Amino acid sequence: MNDSSTSDIEITLWRTWALTVTHEACEYTEQKFNAEKTGGDPVIPSPKLDTDLVMACDRLVDRLIKAYKNPIQTQIDIARYSKLISPKDTGHNEEREEKLLERCPPGHEGTKLVEIPATILDASGAIIAWYLPDA
Repeated sequence: MNDSSTSDIEITLWRTWALTVTHEACEYTEQKFNAEKTGGDPVIPSPKLDTDLVMACDRLVDRLIKAYKNPIQTQIDIARYSKLISPKDTGHNEEREEKLLERCPPGHEGTKLVEIPATILDASGAIIAWYLPDA
């Protein structure tokens, strides 16, 4: 074997390992979030995950749960708005922006300072954004 093939094999093994660990961490995080959201049974992390990674996943779930339990309702109809915009809408065409504002005016919620994890909901209750400080 030459150095090139050994290097290629090492890179492939590392990528495979990294993807496997990432997948396991994602699965654990999703399962733990769903269990905490619904009051389900505790989730046991895979033994393939090291302690630091499990702790990081747990912190992320904690932030996600706090945000999920702190919804902020808006009056925007995101489905309607998304049908009116296109990838060409850059925010730099004032005439186009005025037309969009006429057809989809912003709600009258005013300004709200958000300092803790929160989810932003549209008029139908769909989550349109997550605010996750320090996540």
